[in-house]
Amino acid sequence: MSLFDEKPYCIRCINGSEGLLALPKKSVKLVYGSPPYPNADRNYGVWKSDKYIDKLAPFIDASIAALREDGFLVINVKANREKHTSKSSPRRSLVIERLAILLEDQWNLHCVDIEVWVKGNPVPTGLRCACQDAYEQILWFSISPKWNINLDAIRRPYSSHSLEVYKDYEYKPRENGLSYVRKKKTIQPNTAGALPNNVILSGVSNAKGVHQAVQPSALPEKYIKATTSEGDLVVDPWLGSGTTGVMAIELGRRFAGFDIFQEYIDLSEAKMDEAWQGRRRDNGTVITENTP
Repeated sequence: MSLFDEKPYCIRCINGSEGLLALPKKSVKLVYGSPPYPNADRNYGVWKSDKYIDKLAPFIDASIAALREDGFLVINVKANREKHTSKSSPRRSLVIERLAILLEDQWNLHCVDIEVWVKGNPVPTGLRCACQDAYEQILWFSISPKWNINLDAIRRPYSSHSLEVYKDYEYKPRENGLSYVRKKKTIQPNTAGALPNNVILSGVSNAKGVHQAVQPSALPEKYIKATTSEGDLVVDPWLGSGTTGVMAIELGRRFAGFDIFQEYIDLSEAKMDEAWQGRRRDNGTVITENTP
């Protein structure tokens, strides 16, 4: 597959697993994407939970083949409920938990974390047998058992309370020794901010358009910043509206994306071209290949 002749991105109307296999092996630093959700009725059909992992398997196999030895696979997904029957309520599927276990046990990946996206404005479902569904999971896995991530790139502002505590408080060892504090000390705030946590607070995107599920840019932004450097290759095998690609371009990475719907390709092409032109206009940066 010819990539990046003139622009730092390449998108194709092709099945994402086929697109990944067409890339040079071990050339990708991050595969990030949001696949079809189990049991969701969308224009790509319904991926039922009992067949869900079988549906995803070709994408995971192809991702592993394309990823560098220091690469990462990050999947944003939500477990929808099974349909109710006359004898049962609509139980929540555990297929995402099964997937996470299989990513280690079957695919020999290594779990960095299972993070949570908490939605400030979840879409009402009318469900009356359980609480309002307001979160999605982010399965973050590494090819290597020993990984490096850039925590400084995703630090967050300190709360005013934390800054006040750090300013005046002296930490002392407990007498029973059951503490990480071994000697008296104070804490100086890191100039880059507080350590990131594994919960992302962000509302559902209110963008209207062709795609049925537009995710907020805060999701791909975090993992692109944490796992890649400028010039690294990021791939989204479920391109959709192109949010991942736009963030990759704005952050100076190269990007490849795939989708089976031409209308999504056309939508993403326009958005990524705008992001690329904006980056060139703002700082004249030329994105070059970053090889391991």
